[in-house]
Amino acid sequence: MKTTRSIPSGRRQASTHDLARLARSALASALARGSDTTPPLQVEPATTPVAPRQMAAAQSADAGAKERLAASYEACLRIYRDIAGTQGGAAGLDDVGAAMAFFVAINLHALRGVDVEAHAMRPLERQLRGVTRLVANWDAATQAQRQFFFERIAIVSILMSRSLTDAQSQGPAATADVRRSAREYLQHVLGLDPDLVTLGEDGLALRDKAVGAMAAHA
Repeated sequence: MKTTRSIPSGRRQASTHDLARLARSALASALARGSDTTPPLQVEPATTPVAPRQMAAAQSADAGAKERLAASYEACLRIYRDIAGTQGGAAGLDDVGAAMAFFVAINLHALRGVDVEAHAMRPLERQLRGVTRLVANWDAATQAQRQFFFERIAIVSILMSRSLTDAQSQGPAATADVRRSAREYLQHVLGLDPDLVTLGEDGLALRDKAVGAMAAHA
């Protein structure tokens, strides 16, 4: 299964450049403090998921293909929720910040082979709350929009994981394609070159001289 190109996004009224600048600034601030003071970003699950069908409609005009894609995306959403359920999330709520942390961790793993232990996801989630709030346009978003954002980013995370597994058996060209997608996702969400950060037990950390590089582009 190939990774979808529908990169999770929000804040449609802002230009891509402005959003990247704001996300970069929010991330730099969080990394400087070691965490983010934004409250957890949680939303009640939609009664019926909406992202799978909307994503499928964007991928194909064929009715049969759309049904197959929607079913696949719904399965990805269930897989993510099964994973999130083992990580101690709030009962009955979808944690959008935790989904963003998972998304970043999966893409860094695809890009550079970086692994992160389950206990390290919590500090990563806290670091990324401000960025998540921006790219999800959280303050202005309706509950339905928040639900859609969560579903989409959870689905894309599982698709990326599957794509990486498939690519590893398909050869270097397929792996390189997945890495390119991971880089694009991270650049879009974090607003900076993912080579400027590392991921460890305490979450994200800036590489040497990365602070200056981020400040110069703020």
